[in-house]
Amino acid sequence: MIAVANQKGGVGKTTTSVNIAAALSMHGQRVLVVDLDPQGNASTALATEHRGDVPDVYQVLVDDLPMADIVKQVPDMPNLYCAPATIDLAGAEIELVSLVAREARLRRALAAYEGWISTTS
Repeated sequence: MIAVANQKGGVGKTTTSVNIAAALSMHGQRVLVVDLDPQGNASTALATEHRGDVPDVYQVLVDDLPMADIVKQVPDMPNLYCAPATIDLAGAEIELVSLVAREARLRRALAAYEGWISTTS
């Protein structure tokens, strides 16, 4: 797993993530990009629909929707997948405050998705 994070905006997190993901997928690795930015720029860069009515990471984190229900294959990139973000994600921090084990929700969703992947590969 690779995470690209920085508090500061405009430092190239999305560009770095998308380019690493594309390069790895072109070399035969199965890659999932989880877009955690409400602006959805990684989703846009990966040609993945992320309008407000599209199931997204927000629903995985807040509503316990399975990751498998939101992940989309990136067009023309057979090994590259994207879990899109929509503007709804902007409210997730506030809604997660009252939820038990909120800091582990993404980890659990990814672990369950990895299990799903291994049974469908």
